[in-house]
Amino acid sequence: MMSTTTTPFEGRVMLPDTYIPTKYDLKITPDLVGYSFDGIIDIYMKKNPSPSENSFFKINDKNELMFHSKELMFDGSAKIISSESNKVLMESNEIHLNTKYTTVKFVFNEDLPTDEFFVRMKFVGCLNNQMAGFYRSIYTNEKGETKLVASTQFEALDARRAFPCFDEPSRKAIFVVTLVVPRTLECFSNMPESYRRNSGKDDLVEVSFMPTPIMSTYLLAFCVGEFDFVQTLSGNVMVRCYAPKGRSNSCGYALECASKCLQEYNDFFGVPYPLPKLDMVAIPEFAAGAMENWGLVTYRDVDLLIDPASASNQQKQRVCTVVCHELAHQWFGNLVTMAWWDDLWLNEGFASWAENWSSSV
Repeated sequence: MMSTTTTPFEGRVMLPDTYIPTKYDLKITPDLVGYSFDGIIDIYMKKNPSPSENSFFKINDKNELMFHSKELMFDGSAKIISSESNKVLMESNEIHLNTKYTTVKFVFNEDLPTDEFFVRMKFVGCLNNQMAGFYRSIYTNEKGETKLVASTQFEALDARRAFPCFDEPSRKAIFVVTLVVPRTLECFSNMPESYRRNSGKDDLVEVSFMPTPIMSTYLLAFCVGEFDFVQTLSGNVMVRCYAPKGRSNSCGYALECASKCLQEYNDFFGVPYPLPKLDMVAIPEFAAGAMENWGLVTYRDVDLLIDPASASNQQKQRVCTVVCHELAHQWFGNLVTMAWWDDLWLNEGFASWAENWSSSV
């Protein structure tokens, strides 16, 4: 009788880990009329002292770099820049796109540096209508006007639709996001604003956000649109609930649930919620019930916005348990993350238990 053995990495389409990402500095300029966006990214990297042999791809790690990328067009070459001197050390002379495995490979004429460096890439993407990556939602407001929200949904494999990256849950890094948006619109990301300034165009403003904790690509998020919000403090954490403009009166119940739930989880886990704010945002078009992006949780609007005066007990229970589920992930999933997607059952299983525990306390 023959037996077969498998390794934990068999079947995983993983990038080479010769170099490790430490920080992404991402700047996105969406075109909300043409349904596209321009991006520029600096990916800070360091040499892995003990690279594994688990990569699905075989590349020349001396002069080649590979990232995940899907439906992105690159504007020119990739540049290797010294982290210490900020000088351009080399530029790629070849680019190879693999649409089947959604990767991009850059080839350089020289060997890559052994010291820390960052890779700068310029790219263009589509603000799609597929509820994945960086996408658009169309809705009609209370005045009968057609409006647009641009938001993200990256779990599991769609951060690569918005920017080139190591789109694997174990490849954690710091993220610094900058959005260039019409000054009449609201925009937010995982962390609070660090500054805003004129972009050089009269109708646009450049908004930058504080660096995130070290986290996975699938937890990054940003939104652009017309929003109202209500807010409260839960301990030292600012909690906000955002709704399309004119619907903030439907935010109060979810806000109350989130504020109380954060306090319960702080006590339960024995580790305080690690971010300075928690935003919850109702998205007009959303594929799942909600998504636990760290510090910026996105929801299908029916799972966040209700009128508690007229809502049924079943509706209230639904909103409460969904909010508690996503907040459980802020610790179990975001702070501590599975190495690969075959352990997602543990992530979701614990949150499913926690939603019922916390909502009944």
